[in-house]
Amino acid sequence: MMFNRFWCLLLVWLALVTVGAPATAWAQAAASQTAASDPASTQATTPAQSPTPSARAPLPLSQQQFDALVDALSKSVAERLGTSAPATSAPSPHIPAASTPATSTSSTAASTPETPMMEMTDEEPFSEVFIEIIERGDDVLAQFPGLIEQSARIPHLLGPGMNEGRERGTFLLLLLGCVIVLLGAEALMRLALKPVREYLGSRVEGAASIWALSALVGIDIVMLSALWLVTHGLVIGLFDGTLPQSRLGFLVLTSVFYWRLYLLVFHITLRPGLPPARLAMINDHEARTIYRWASLVIAVAIILADFRRILDAIQSSPLVVACAIVINTILLTSLLLTTVVVVRKPVAKWLHGLSQDGQPGPLVTMLARWWLVVAVPAFLALGLARIYGTLTTWDGIHTAILLTMNVLIGLFALESFMDKVCRLMRADPDTEKGSREAAIEAIMRCVRMAILLVSLALLVRIWLVHGVGMMEMSRYDAIARAALPSGAILLAAYCAWQGVEYFTGLHPGRSAAAAPGADVEEGHHGPRSRMTTLMPLLRVTLMLAIIILAGLTVLGQLGIDVTPLIAGASIIGLAISFGSQTLVKDIVSGVFYLVDDAFRVGEYIDCGKAKGTVEGFTLRSLKLRHQNGMIHTIPFGQLGQVTNFSRDWTTMKFNLRFTRNTDLEQLRKAVKKIGAEMLEDPELKDEFLTQLKMQGVADIADNALVVRFKFTVRPVKPTVVRREAIKRMVNQLPQQGIQFANNMVPVQSMSGDAAADQGAAAAVTRARIANDLARQAEEEAAAS
Repeated sequence: MMFNRFWCLLLVWLALVTVGAPATAWAQAAASQTAASDPASTQATTPAQSPTPSARAPLPLSQQQFDALVDALSKSVAERLGTSAPATSAPSPHIPAASTPATSTSSTAASTPETPMMEMTDEEPFSEVFIEIIERGDDVLAQFPGLIEQSARIPHLLGPGMNEGRERGTFLLLLLGCVIVLLGAEALMRLALKPVREYLGSRVEGAASIWALSALVGIDIVMLSALWLVTHGLVIGLFDGTLPQSRLGFLVLTSVFYWRLYLLVFHITLRPGLPPARLAMINDHEARTIYRWASLVIAVAIILADFRRILDAIQSSPLVVACAIVINTILLTSLLLTTVVVVRKPVAKWLHGLSQDGQPGPLVTMLARWWLVVAVPAFLALGLARIYGTLTTWDGIHTAILLTMNVLIGLFALESFMDKVCRLMRADPDTEKGSREAAIEAIMRCVRMAILLVSLALLVRIWLVHGVGMMEMSRYDAIARAALPSGAILLAAYCAWQGVEYFTGLHPGRSAAAAPGADVEEGHHGPRSRMTTLMPLLRVTLMLAIIILAGLTVLGQLGIDVTPLIAGASIIGLAISFGSQTLVKDIVSGVFYLVDDAFRVGEYIDCGKAKGTVEGFTLRSLKLRHQNGMIHTIPFGQLGQVTNFSRDWTTMKFNLRFTRNTDLEQLRKAVKKIGAEMLEDPELKDEFLTQLKMQGVADIADNALVVRFKFTVRPVKPTVVRREAIKRMVNQLPQQGIQFANNMVPVQSMSGDAAADQGAAAAVTRARIANDLARQAEEEAAAS
């Protein structure tokens, strides 16, 4: 308050210095008006009793005269400076205008303490505001006896004297009967529709689940509509009028309807007694626990709100109403804290089950674990905010809290519904896995994002306009109209990205790496298609395009000129291209390799520097997995010539040694029979393009005929087929009298020593075996 007095004295000093006579005239006019309105001062200054002018002493100014003087000086200074004085633009309840009589000022000052709201001015520091809030709280709580007194008036207002002779007991019995009729009608309708609900609950499975869930919701809405009709009929028939009993009956019956209306959301989500249609992943006992406590909290909140409305209706003092609101808030907040403590485990289990991808993410897991730590401070903050709004001029905090709770409850119910649909789609054995499930999940994610954006916009509007009053509704509407196109663009960009993820997910771009020590060809499903190979590059390209286009469009909608940004990006890109020629070379080379379809993911290639199976690639480099497990990362600019061993078909040729006296025609027929058997093998028949056959004699050794065999198969696992063919030939050919050559070499010793002959023969045999093994290993390495 010293701050205000300082400015008043400063204005007085400026008036005395700059205004002079005009200020004196204004002061005399104000003093004359004050004297006219103050008979005591008039009598004290009558001419008969006044001293001579030379001996007249200045009289002290009263509070009204001082206020009028300050107001007059302020107006004079404002006119001299060419501006209008804010203090005289409108009469204030604290500082009266020059033309305001002193009696009205005193009456206004006397009526000011009766208002339950505190006037907040911008020039008051926070400490003074806090002190005034504490004082206002003391004044409000001091009205508790008045609250009890006003509550005692309610039974008197329901007496026969004010209700055309109807007794209070008769009215209460009638009202109780109407409430029983309402709840009984709902129970009868629920009982009559129980078979239909159970049938629809049994149909909640797979792709038809969304229709069954929608039908159950439709039944609940029909039952609630019937309850509204019964309520409306009872109100019109029994409580139509302006008498206190009629108004109280209307309030009670409509409160019962709103109680069932709010519980509808919890009933749809929890479904007590109908587990198949329950949206939350909790058991029936946990669902009933949450439902009962939610019913209790909503009922108590409605009863406390009705009590405040009754106090307003009987024209109670604003301080008494404020006292009732504070007490109601304390009771309701205590009940909410008790409820969250009781249902902490069921709600944590419910939150843990919210996952449209099958497994809860880290954010959901953390929220399910620590939701109580978040809920308790949140409810305390909401309760304190409501009390603060009661003690100040921020009347919209109560509305903001109510609307916030409605938005959060609705958001929670919609999230549970979408999660339920996705869970049922994943569990449906008749649903084609992959495309349909992925499409539904992508649509659900887009719907979820739209709901989140709308909810966020509603919360911002609720708190900025109603809660803290930072802006008027017209200003918020203007900002919302300007931001609506930007939000729509961002939502469209998100939906476009979900579409890209869906279509690229139909062709997975990476194959699983072989386990350490496992054969590369065993269990290998062959190379990927060309579309699958291009998916990673296409995915990254579309993601960058969506981000850039959405960003530029949003900036344009916000009024930012994007032309300099595009020009600057072009210059920076040109500078980067000149400074990173090797990087540009790698990227351009990779693009042309992909355009030429030189390789695909899963194919076995040889690029000179390395060879292996293509596991993946980026914009710059290629990754090859060697058959021994190593990974080679080769930039596209250094790739060079590429030899692809996995494209179209593969012809395998191998040699076997037979004795010199082998019947070649018998061998040809036997091998042809083995090839026919392999064509009938269910595991190998799809691999063959031409069957196993003998090509002819490739070489004649000293003690063997080297015969060549070949077959053509798909380029998936050719060495596996070759091993199977050799195994069958080794097992079946000796049974038909066809012998493989051995490494026995006749050696004749000149000395006639038998031991020396055997040693020489053994040495020759070991040398031949070693040479054959080395040659076979070289052939297998070249073929692979």
